[in-house]
Amino acid sequence: MRKIRTAFLTASVCGLSACSPNTGGFKNLSVQLGTSNVDAASLKYSTYDVNKNPLNKTVCDPFGGGGTVNPESGIMASLYYIGAGGTQYHSAQDYVDKAVMSRQRLFFTDINVPTRMFSEGFASQTSQVVNDDLGEKLIEWFGIKFETSLRISADMAEGDYELASLGDDGVIVKAKIDGVWKAIINNDGDHPTKMGCSANLLHMTRDSLIPLELTYYQGPRYHISNVLMWKKSDSSQAGKDAQCNHSGNNYFFDPNNNSKQLQPYKDLLARGWSPIGSGNYFIPMEASYNPCVVGVDPVVSSFVINEVFSNMITLSWTTDIAATTQVLITNVATGEQTMTTTDNALTTSHTVKVTGLAADTAYTLQGVSISDSLGKGLSSVVSVRTQL
Repeated sequence: MRKIRTAFLTASVCGLSACSPNTGGFKNLSVQLGTSNVDAASLKYSTYDVNKNPLNKTVCDPFGGGGTVNPESGIMASLYYIGAGGTQYHSAQDYVDKAVMSRQRLFFTDINVPTRMFSEGFASQTSQVVNDDLGEKLIEWFGIKFETSLRISADMAEGDYELASLGDDGVIVKAKIDGVWKAIINNDGDHPTKMGCSANLLHMTRDSLIPLELTYYQGPRYHISNVLMWKKSDSSQAGKDAQCNHSGNNYFFDPNNNSKQLQPYKDLLARGWSPIGSGNYFIPMEASYNPCVVGVDPVVSSFVINEVFSNMITLSWTTDIAATTQVLITNVATGEQTMTTTDNALTTSHTVKVTGLAADTAYTLQGVSISDSLGKGLSSVVSVRTQL
């Protein structure tokens, strides 16, 4: 039996704004994973590198998409906000080009948000709400860049498809056609829910996987809407639907009645339009996988702090199924969070030594384990103060 040599892994932490050298945050933080008496030949590793999408920097379906079981499905998105004293932009592309990019990464099951109220903001998988530079929830004046690829389902006919967007506020849709990005929908600007239509057709075969970017922004609070639709079509119909450019926050849906479908939207469905389904969106290659899939969750138990020193804490826990080993650490005074990195080994016995902490400082700690099916297990939160 050959023992595995423990590895020292580094992790850094920042909020939405840049790290400050005088915040009392996590500096030179390292974690040592306990792997003594483990047979290297029998040790298994996660199919996915869970360091790529840490729970405290990942927001899952913030508009309630319902989740997926396929790690290849979904949409990756980046969040942008104007920052303290920043300009309130009125174009979707301006947020991507000029606003502050959040450190959070968003994942969506689909792009199907009927007109509704939005006042809850965005929360990571650890329930930490994403705030702007002033510490306010992002419920207005933000932008989102969605990145995905489109593929027709097995029950859909091959051929030409036209796209349309119902957006409040601005939406710009680009598709990569023959290797070149082309804007196919311009539904930009401040407006209530408005239908923007594309005069361009996407030719979809069974083998087609068309990269797509959708840039969206939310202006003044509180109504939001973002529905991407398609239907099989031909060049004589594209961009000419009777509802193109029609708008109103009580026109397609009733935001005061659970986004109830109103007659103009029902008419769209009757004419062959439908929201693009979750099974037609595929994660871009750079994202590697969708961390928000519904997997088998490990059950975390026996989470204990074993030792506390001035700059080091050791802790351990067990899981009922094999899973990875990480710790979520929060500085109580500053609110800064970090997720330690992992070697992605799958085990049921977890031991971690975290060093590089500040002396005489209050922290909260939470064990995090992720199964090979990307199910998440979190321990209870414990509080501790390092020694002087």
